[in-house]
Amino acid sequence: MPLPSPRDGERKSKFMIRCMVDLTAKDEFEDVKQRAAVCASRFDKAESKASIVVQNPWDDNDIYYHFLKSSEKEMGHYFDTKEKALKDAEELGLKGFHTHKNDDGQTMYMAGPDHKSFMKRHNEILKEKESDSSLWENIRKKKERIKSGSGEKMRKKGDKGAPTPDQIKKAKD
Repeated sequence: MPLPSPRDGERKSKFMIRCMVDLTAKDEFEDVKQRAAVCASRFDKAESKASIVVQNPWDDNDIYYHFLKSSEKEMGHYFDTKEKALKDAEELGLKGFHTHKNDDGQTMYMAGPDHKSFMKRHNEILKEKESDSSLWENIRKKKERIKSGSGEKMRKKGDKGAPTPDQIKKAKD
């Protein structure tokens, strides 16, 4: 089975948790130290594919990567003019634009005051578009994490953060 890879903007600490749980669920790398080494290696190797590396100078574990070319959906938001980027910003509900240099050194324009703001809004929109059938997938994954000893608990009906009756009904349809 494929090994986990860091997601765009995912901090190393979050990736390590997700990777360890994923490998545990797949019964891969029985030794915990080996699993941790594999996950750390996967994160470090992803740096070569990253367009932007963000690291806290006071904390080596506070690091994450942005993969600007990893998603075709994101690539549709790079423009050759400021006007096009501003129009896209308006459609996304963002203000302003920021710039990036492509591999050829050409300046490309992107919606939002900075890349972090763009990615936050981009991910919000993607989540809104995702099918609510992913509710069942999220429940399945949480049960797997609990089974592998994550210490989490399933929320009860009516608890804060539990799926609402409307969300469940929508997911069933």
